[in-house]
Amino acid sequence: MIPDASRPADSLRKSTVPAGDKRQLLDQVLQRAGASAILSIGQGLRDGDFDPLWRASAKAKSPAMLFQGWRRLEGYAHSTNRVELIHDDKAEVLCRRYAVGTDTPPGPAENLLICGVLLALLEMIGCQGIACQMPQIKGANADIYTDGVIHLPDVQGESLDTTTWTIRWQSFETSAIPDASDAQDFIIPLPDECPPLARRIVGSSVEHLSADFLRQWKVGELAQTLGLSQRSLQRRFGEAELSFSDLVRALRIQEASRLLEERETPLGVVGFCAGFSDSAHFSRDFRVITGTTPSAFREALSDT
Repeated sequence: MIPDASRPADSLRKSTVPAGDKRQLLDQVLQRAGASAILSIGQGLRDGDFDPLWRASAKAKSPAMLFQGWRRLEGYAHSTNRVELIHDDKAEVLCRRYAVGTDTPPGPAENLLICGVLLALLEMIGCQGIACQMPQIKGANADIYTDGVIHLPDVQGESLDTTTWTIRWQSFETSAIPDASDAQDFIIPLPDECPPLARRIVGSSVEHLSADFLRQWKVGELAQTLGLSQRSLQRRFGEAELSFSDLVRALRIQEASRLLEERETPLGVVGFCAGFSDSAHFSRDFRVITGTTPSAFREALSDT
C-alpha cells in the first residue's frame, strides 16, 4: 500500500516505522476504505492481548487519569503531533490536534485515527453512552459516533474539520482491564522488626501503586487514599526502612523486569508502561537497582 516506502520494517530488530511511511499508509487506507475504516481502527484495542502500551492506558481509574497518561505518553515519545485535551470534570472532553514547532501538521487520516483510539480507550475504562461530534467545514457539527456506531456525512470525511472534536459520555463506572501484573507478587523486603501496622500499610501501598503505573502518584495522594495523613504514612514507611520514592522505584523496576520478558515490546514502551518519566530515567534507575541495562537484562533472559 506504500509503493515508495523506504524499506519494510524489520520486526525482529527494530519495529519503528518512519513517520512519513505511517502517514502514507493511513492516507492509503483513507482513500481505499474510507474515513469510517480509520475511525474504527481504535476498536481493535479491545480484541484480546494487545500492546502493553494500550493495556496500561486502559487501566486508568477515571477519564481524567486517562488524559493525564495520554499527555505523559506524548511527552515520553517526544511526539511532534499532539492532542490538546480540555477536560474540566464534566462528562466531556474537547480535543484539538496540533503540530509542535515546525513539524508537518497532522492530516485528516491521523486525526481520525487518534479520535478513534480515544473513543475506544474511554469505553474500555468504563465510560457509557459515548458520543462524538466533529465540526463540518461548512455547516453545523456532525455526530460522527454514538454508542459504538460510526456515521459520517461522507465516505472520505472531506466535509469534516478533523482537527477538533468533542467527546461526551453519559456515565462512568470504572472497569479495570485484567493484566498479568495484577496477579504479580511484588517483592518489597522489610526488616524482621518491622511492626505489623507498617507491614499492612506497605502492602496496601503496593496494591494501589501497582494498579496503574501510568499514574504519577504523590505521597499526599497515596496517604489520602489510604485514609492517613501524609506524616503518618511517612512514619509507617520509616518503620519499614522505606521512603515513598524508594517504594515507587522498586515497583517500577519490577514491572519493567516483567515487561522485558516480552521480547517484542520496545524498550521505550517498557519504560513508559512501568511509569518512568523518560528513557534516560528508566535506563539510569534500572542500572542502579539491577546492575545492568534494560537491553542487557533482556538478552540475559533470552540466554536462560
